[in-house]
Amino acid sequence: MKFSLIESSPLLIGIIGYLCYFYFLKNAKFQQLICAKFSVTKSSFYWTQLSRLIAFVGMAVLPLLYINILDVYFWEIDFIWTLTDTKYTLILATILIPLGAQNAKGKEHLAMYPQVRMVKWNLREYTTNILSWGLYLLGYEFLFRGILFLGLLPFVGVYPAVFINTILYAGAHLYKGKKETLGSIPLGIILCLITAQTQTIWTAFAVHWLMATNNFVWSNYYTSRVQ
Repeated sequence: MKFSLIESSPLLIGIIGYLCYFYFLKNAKFQQLICAKFSVTKSSFYWTQLSRLIAFVGMAVLPLLYINILDVYFWEIDFIWTLTDTKYTLILATILIPLGAQNAKGKEHLAMYPQVRMVKWNLREYTTNILSWGLYLLGYEFLFRGILFLGLLPFVGVYPAVFINTILYAGAHLYKGKKETLGSIPLGIILCLITAQTQTIWTAFAVHWLMATNNFVWSNYYTSRVQ
């Protein structure tokens, strides 16, 4: 099957959206400007929430607008949760949640997490942080397992798409260090193969959100113990 450049262009738009978010995330001037508007104890919280919102816009809203406004023939977006998604989510959660709780104790891990550094949390802030993780990861998985995998399948087939996606996914973890980059490779391959079977992003999203929430809860707990 032949495809025109316009039909493959959402792949590029998705990558551009991610790079725009990453530029914002790593721009010290933006961070200083935003953090200056809040107290020292709360600046980390508000900066993180804003960066996750920007990420969702760049990785999900921008590609969706592009596809719909230009009426591009691309991946048929399917938002239906399947029984297979439930099965794989439960299996992976059973394995990854205990591992994440154990890994959260490490000094190297605690040097990076939790992303939000606050001594005192109230219920609203705690809940908002978990929900914003969900928003961020919905955009993240819409891009990586949706646009850059399900959207890539018609062009190259399953195994080349898994390979390309895993390279991109690992590359997105480079700034987090060697350990997390290497760890993203087997997880990325597994999530791609599950996504190829279910034809939805839901297992990848659910597992990723459970992992992030679990990591936040335990990292915050262990950090509070040493403060």
